[in-house]
Amino acid sequence: MSKNTQPIVQIVDLVQIYKGKVETIALPGINLKINRGERVVIRGKSGIGKTTLLHCLAGILKPSAGKIIIENRNIVDFNEDQLADYRCTTVGLIYQSYNLAPFLTVEENIEFPMVIAKIRREKRKDRILELVDLLEIERYLNQKPPYLSGGEQQRVAIAVALANKPAIILADEPTGNLDTETSDQVYKLLSNMCIAHNTTLVMASHDPEAKSYADREIVLSKLKSHDL
Repeated sequence: MSKNTQPIVQIVDLVQIYKGKVETIALPGINLKINRGERVVIRGKSGIGKTTLLHCLAGILKPSAGKIIIENRNIVDFNEDQLADYRCTTVGLIYQSYNLAPFLTVEENIEFPMVIAKIRREKRKDRILELVDLLEIERYLNQKPPYLSGGEQQRVAIAVALANKPAIILADEPTGNLDTETSDQVYKLLSNMCIAHNTTLVMASHDPEAKSYADREIVLSKLKSHDL
């Protein structure tokens, strides 16, 4: 665990209920603190609420009740412009499906979040070169994602997530489509980069090996409030 014990994430009584013909309680009341630089893996059965929790942390999903305090700001109270800025600058998202634009090159995919953040072109180019060197994907800069392997696409996705130097990386089953050897490589990359830059990592995974690359494992269980 990081020596810096200042919490960057505080979740208070977080509830998410999906309405419909049958009401579904996805999150039954979560209380959780995550320290700056800490690597946390969230595990549990399929449908238990792992992705829902990450989507709430990312500001993609507004919870039914509770608070999500990130760097002393309750993002539940943010308006759409504030949420867009938060997703652009504070959190980086990594998905199982890579979520890359297939019609853009690797370079353009990595550059896109920096364009949104209005970073100057010279700084964008420097950051791209830094990331592709760290992730060993420089030779793919002019390729488009469909022509890359799953492991290569996930490396690009990590570069995209890290482009704006976010304080928090949220990874949702980042190795779900990868074989065991490639999964280990991705876990190691994510873990080492977060350690090097004191970046907080919150990763949802059903893979028991994921905990080997985390400081703490959290296991969600159904219909039970959690103080984690």
